Amino acid sequence: MVQTLNFLVPSLHPNTLIDLSFPSPSLGLVPSAPEPVVQHLPIKYGEYQPLGRSIRMVRTGEDQVVTADDRFQISTLDLSPLAQEEASPPVVKAQESVKARKKDIWAGLVGVQGGVISALTSGLLTYHPASSSSDDTPSASTSRTGSVPSPIQCLTSTSASPNTFVTAGKEVDVSIWDIERTFGSSGMDEDVPSKNWDSGKRKKNVYEVGQIWQAKNVPQNNLSLRQPINHLSLTYLNDSPYLLVSGTKAGTIRRYDTRQRKPLSDWKVAREGGIGCVASGVEHELFFSDQSNLLSSLDLRTGKPLYTYSQMTCTPHHLLPIPLSATELEAGNTGSRRVGLGSISSDATFRLHTSTIPPSDEQKGNFGGEGKKGEILKMVGGVGVGEGIWRGYGERTIVPPKADKEAGEGDEEEVDDEQVWEEMNEVQDQGKDLSDNEEYSDSEESDMGEEDRVVIKSKPKKKARKI
Repeated sequence: MVQTLNFLVPSLHPNTLIDLSFPSPSLGLVPSAPEPVVQHLPIKYGEYQPLGRSIRMVRTGEDQVVTADDRFQISTLDLSPLAQEEASPPVVKAQESVKARKKDIWAGLVGVQGGVISALTSGLLTYHPASSSSDDTPSASTSRTGSVPSPIQCLTSTSASPNTFVTAGKEVDVSIWDIERTFGSSGMDEDVPSKNWDSGKRKKNVYEVGQIWQAKNVPQNNLSLRQPINHLSLTYLNDSPYLLVSGTKAGTIRRYDTRQRKPLSDWKVAREGGIGCVASGVEHELFFSDQSNLLSSLDLRTGKPLYTYSQMTCTPHHLLPIPLSATELEAGNTGSRRVGLGSISSDATFRLHTSTIPPSDEQKGNFGGEGKKGEILKMVGGVGVGEGIWRGYGERTIVPPKADKEAGEGDEEEVDDEQVWEEMNEVQDQGKDLSDNEEYSDSEESDMGEEDRVVIKSKPKKKARKI
């Protein structure tokens, strides 16, 4: 039995998911990773509709996920246990469709108390209750919809505050919403109108129904011009109920503390384009990627990159941080390398990366002298460009390929080649009689057999022109 790192990622084909199981690699000056176990899992949909290509995915239980596909269907899937040696196909447990507008795309799918929330770029939110929802959540039997300012481009939540979720987008600053007031009937009965508009414009510092917090924009630039609001990615830091981080179109990372409205920091870190992905790592660490091929680790104490992954040749679309294992938590070594990140990129490839734990506050200078601080361990192609999930650490039997069999196949090929040359039949000339313009080459007749003679065609003589 070998300890494995297990992921569930989308596939390029509809109605299919991919189970990835990586054996724990050996990390040295030259780290080596064994070949992963890749299993393509067709989804059993039964009485429901077949799924399209998975775009968003969120884990709702130990062996349960919820997916949003390109057909605008939200499906709840039951997975095989992680301890099972060979993964079995997922089974659809529940499914419903979301009415999308023209040119709508998924903005996010997050887990909250009692279910999940899906969001479209048009601002349409849908609360999908789980089958085990209690009666204290809105509509425990059917889904409920709501509308928020749009266009929305990112959505997130945290287990530390399961009754809230966060949205942000283009000219939509970071906002926290309460589930009960946003989707429940109690919010509709209040004296506050559902939308606060004044002559087609939204009033400043006036909250919508269900909105409990909204960030302020950063100060004006050196030319006294207002800086545009355009958030592309969003996440909580280490499941904190207060600390938020967003990536902007301007290539900056903004850090918030929800106990105040102004951003704590605004760091310019992108090489090209905006910050498309952000993911919280271990303490004081944030992984981010821009819209070029930059993938890097940021120190949240200084706002400076700790290291970058120089071997990246494409744009990461989704980052999957790997939590510390029980052994790593006991050791607690700062500056040591570990397998800490997975990524899904624009070239339909899943990559497994090493990372380096940030140094402590007392440690200064370079750290992590065990080779490169971040590099690519293994790649698996043919995955879908969407969101995946980290399933956890497990133990499976990995059977390595037999080298003796490969050597035997090579010997057989050599024997076959020798037999072909030894048993080759002689080729005899079966052509027609030679014409006057063709003759055999008489040179080297003594060394050439009958079958080795070469026919040489002489050029036809040019006819004289009559004047």
